[in-house]
Order: sequence, then structure tokens, then C-alpha cells
Amino acid sequence: MKGTVVGTWVKTCKRLYGETVVENALEKVGFERKKIFSPFEDVEDSKVNNFIEDISKKVNEEKSIIWEKIGEDNVIAFHKDFPAFFEHENLYSFFKSMFDVHVVMTKKFPGAKPPLILIKPISKREAIFTYRSKRGMFDYLKGLIKGSANHFNEKIEIEEVEKTKESVVLKFTFDKDIYYKKSFKINKLLSLGFIKSIPVKISMFTLVIGIITFLPILGLDNVVKALVCSVIEALAALIVSTFLMGPLRIIKEEINNLRQHEFSVDGDIETSDFWEDIYSELKEYSKEMTKDFVGFKGLTDEMNTFVESINTITKAMDSTSREISEVVEQVADGAVSQADNTQTSVAVLNDNINGLKRVVDVENQNKVQLEKTIGKIDKSYESVDATSKNITRSIDEFKIVKDKGQELSNKAKDITSIVSIVSEISDQTNLLALNASIEAARAGEAGRGFSVVAEEVRELAEQTKGAVQNINSNLEQFVVNINELVSRIETQYGVLEGEISTLKNVRELSKDANVSAKEVSNAMISTVTELNKEAESISQIYDKMETLASIAEENSASSEEVSASVTTYAAEIAKLTNKIGEFKEIAENFRNDLKRYKI
Repeated sequence: MKGTVVGTWVKTCKRLYGETVVENALEKVGFERKKIFSPFEDVEDSKVNNFIEDISKKVNEEKSIIWEKIGEDNVIAFHKDFPAFFEHENLYSFFKSMFDVHVVMTKKFPGAKPPLILIKPISKREAIFTYRSKRGMFDYLKGLIKGSANHFNEKIEIEEVEKTKESVVLKFTFDKDIYYKKSFKINKLLSLGFIKSIPVKISMFTLVIGIITFLPILGLDNVVKALVCSVIEALAALIVSTFLMGPLRIIKEEINNLRQHEFSVDGDIETSDFWEDIYSELKEYSKEMTKDFVGFKGLTDEMNTFVESINTITKAMDSTSREISEVVEQVADGAVSQADNTQTSVAVLNDNINGLKRVVDVENQNKVQLEKTIGKIDKSYESVDATSKNITRSIDEFKIVKDKGQELSNKAKDITSIVSIVSEISDQTNLLALNASIEAARAGEAGRGFSVVAEEVRELAEQTKGAVQNINSNLEQFVVNINELVSRIETQYGVLEGEISTLKNVRELSKDANVSAKEVSNAMISTVTELNKEAESISQIYDKMETLASIAEENSASSEEVSASVTTYAAEIAKLTNKIGEFKEIAENFRNDLKRYKI
């Protein structure tokens, strides 16, 4: 089966069932999904049948219905590809031309085995249609007939007359007249069923007329004369008509030359009658045909020149496309490498940004802690300042205590003096009591009561002396303790004065440190703020880098697509080159066909 027909079937199936179903079916039977069938390509019938069977299974439709649909739609496809074959007045003339079309196709495509199609009229509107094919594609034929009727907008009635495995005979009834037959009765009558010569027919007619004419004139007694005259008249008519029909030979030769595609013979005849007109018409026809064939031959030369030019261009395009393919492939590789490097850079930058974010987060936390610490330092400075002031006030109070201790020591000394006086008074009292006892003893009984009093006074004086000694001892110890206390207070006062000086220095240092810490804190806060801004800026850079990575990936994908497209383009150019070669072969065949016409 030739590729032209199979390609048309594939196009029809794509329109009916979609490209995906058809391409999958093509792939399943061993063809490329985008297969382009060459007119000279032979396709196995089994693959075509398997192709239709696969589509039948996928679309859940009977093969007979699919073939009928293909046949009906193929008429549209054939009309698009071969519009000249459809230039007929009616459906009958189209069917009648199919035999010649198939003969032409057989010559054009060696190995083609189209079906034999014959149609013979049997009445004004009826004809017998005969279809013979070893493939027996009757369902496809039914679709073709239906599609043809729709194309010519005619209605036909179909009656099956005979059917075998390889042929079918149908009777068509058309809705318009398809055939006429004109019968010339005089010509048929004079032929007597076997005479074809016009001069003989004329002589026979002249003979009959002569006999009919001469017998009444000459009478029955002169039958022989009448017959002789009639025969002479018939012979004269035969001779004259034979000479008059002489140009017919020349006209037949001219017609034969036309049938033999011989248009180079030129000439004229002079008859001063219709033969001259007929020959002139044939000559005019020959001239018109000669002009057409001159144009055809010029067209074939132009086609060959055009094909050569196109072939040169396609070769240049093929070379250029290969170079472009190599460049695009390099660009694609570079784009892929760039995309990988960009992706790697983005990943590293992302890690750095994450690390920076962690540092920023830590610094933000430190900033918060530093602000808290600065607050604590402020509070500490305030506490130190308050403590310094309190200690200063304590020193003042401590000085008062020291002074009071000194005064107390002096008072203790004064008390000691008083105790000494009391001790002296006790000694004097004791002495007076002793004297009183002595005097009471001297007085005897009269002085006994006074002696008791004197004894009590003496004991009191002894007790007073003991108490004074005890008081004096304690007072001395108290004075020592007070002196020690005053001494220690003075010592601690001196230490405290030194410490208050140191504390003042510490307060000043704390103040300076607080100011410095605030400045450092402000600087760190400013740094952290700037660091946040830089982190955001770097984050924006990362976003842009990520966008660039996406763009690089898209460029890589686009480059690969372009590379694939260029590869496909190169393949299509190769196919175009093959098609141009096929077209050149077709043009060459057409040129060889035209060589048969000698002009």
C-alpha cells in the first residue's frame, strides 16, 4: 500500500480520534509517532490493519465503522491534496474518471496496486459500478461513495448486485441525468447493418433514388437502361463523395498525431468547405496544446531550477542548523553549569545568611542583656552614690560618736575624781568611826549604844570603801575600754575617711564606667541595628540570588528546549531535503511525461 494513501488515512484518523490515540497506535505497530509517509513508500497491509484495529480497541468502535468514516472523510482529504481530480460536472463523471486516475497513479508510483473501478451507464440515470481489489476494502468503499456524493451534493440510491471476496458490483441510481444516446436513423438505415463508408452509403442512396426516378421516366420496357443510368449515377456519386471525403484521411492523420502526442507537424488543407473548417479547428487546438506544453516544459525546467535552489538552501540550512545545534548545546551545557554554580552559591549564601541571622539573634539577645546590664549599672551607680552619701553622713555621725566617746572618757575621769573623793570620805568616815568607838569605849556603859552606831558607821565606811574601790576599779576599766573604743573609733574613722575617699573614687570610676558602658551599649545597639539592616540587605540579596538561580534554571531548561528544538529543526530540515528529493523525482517524472509530447 502506497504511503500517499496511508498518510491520508492517518490525517483523517487524527481529525476523527485525536493525535494522541493515532500517534500511540502508530508507535505500537512500529512507526514513529510523527511519521511522514512518502508517496513512494510501500507500507505493509498488515501494519495498516493492525493500526486500525488498535484505534478500534481504544475508541471502542467497530473496524467497519472506522473504515467507513475514514472513507467518507478521505474524500475531503483527497480533494485538499488533489483538487484537479475533483473538477467534474457531476458525481457520475467523477466516478468515470477514477479508472484513469488510478492508471495515472500506477504510472507515477511504481508498485502501486489501486483497485479497478469501472462504471457503465445502463439508462439515463442508472449505472453499473464495478469495484475489484484483492484487499476487499468494501467498508472503506462505502465511505468513499458516501463522501463523494456529499462533495457533489447529489443523492444516489445504491443496490448491491453481486459481491465476492475481492469484488462488488453495485447499481447506482442518480437524481440527475448522467447519459444520453442520439440515434441517426438515416445513417443506420443506409449502413444496412454492415456498411461503414459514407461514399458507399451515398452511392447506395443515389442508386435507390436513381432507380425510383428513372423507372417511371423510361418505363418498364427500359428497365435495363434505368438500372444502368442509376448505377452510373451511383458510381458518380461514389466517386465524387470519395473525393469529397478525401480530407477525412488527413484529418484522421492529424487526430492520430494528437493521440500520439505529436504536435510538431504543421500544415493546411484547402477544400472550401467544412473539411477546411474542421482541419482549422484541429490546427487551432494543436496550437493551443503546443502553447500549453511549451509552458509546461518551461514550468518543469523552472521547477527543477527551483528545486536545485531549494536543495542548495536546505543544505546550507542543514549545515547552519548543525552549527547552531552545537552552539546551543554548548550554551545549554554552560547554562546547566551556571545554574549548578548559582545553586551552590545560593546554598552557601543561605548558610552564611542563616549563620549571620543566628549571630544577629545572639547580638539582639546580648543587646537586651546589655540594656538590662546598663540599667543595673545605673542602679548600682545610684546605690554606690547613695551608699557614699550615707557613709559620708555616717562619718559625720561617727565623728559625733568619737567626740561623745572622748567626752565620755573625760566624764569617766571626772567620775574617777569623784570616786577618789568618796574613797577619801570613806577613809575619813572609817577613821571617825574608829575614833567614835574609842570614845564610846572610854565612856563605858553610856557609850555602848554610840559604840554600836560607831561600829555600824565603820562597817558602812568599810563597805563604802569597798564599793568605792570596786567602782573605781570598774570605772578605771570603763575608762580603759572607753579609751580603747575611742582609739578604735578614731582608727576606724581614719579608715572610714580613707574608704570614703576610695568610695568617691569608685563612684567617679563607676560614673565614668557607666558613661563608657552607655556609649559602648549605644555603639553596640547601633552596630546590632546596622547588622540587622545588613542582614536584611543580605537576605534581599539572597532572594535576588535565589531569583537568579531560578532564572538560571529556567535558562538552562530553555537552552535544553532550544537545543532539542534545534535538533528537531535539523531533523525536519533533513526530512525537508528528502521531500525535496522526492519532489524533484516527481518533477522529473512529469518532465519525462512531457517529453512524449513533441512540439
